[in-house]
Amino acid sequence: MKLSENLTIPASAADAAAMYADESYAEVRRATLRASSASSRVEGDPAGAFTVRTEIAMTTEKVPDVARRFVGATVTIREEQVWSAPAADGARTGTMSIDVAGTPATFTAALALTPQGEATSQVVIDGDLTVKVPLLGGKLEKTAVPYVSKVLRAEERAARTYQDSRSR
Repeated sequence: MKLSENLTIPASAADAAAMYADESYAEVRRATLRASSASSRVEGDPAGAFTVRTEIAMTTEKVPDVARRFVGATVTIREEQVWSAPAADGARTGTMSIDVAGTPATFTAALALTPQGEATSQVVIDGDLTVKVPLLGGKLEKTAVPYVSKVLRAEERAARTYQDSRSR
């Protein structure tokens, strides 16, 4: 099922890339999502191409009952973001994959990070959510889309918190 989000990040494209590559940003995301744990690993340097692998453990209390039966009380979300080196204007492209451990649910997306002035950038996430369960996959995808969308949109709040903590 198609899922797209346009996020406004309160940082230049270069600062947004540095934020994504900062392993401490996983803790900000954990707090924003009210997750029980989060960690990340970075390969490469945000001055060029880099990859961020994040693992977040979350409760499923707000997941609809029909989906919770498949995932249980908690889920571990494994996310990988692969970012290109910046273009002359600071823009980047990338890919995102999200795997919900122990489930047949995955999300893959194209990413685009573009400057929107000196202190703001936009991240466009354009992807597909897939739940590979015979007969119920489509229904589970429809049920999961708002939840996944909410998690993706939480990035704006986490980015604001991160940038606020840097400006103190």
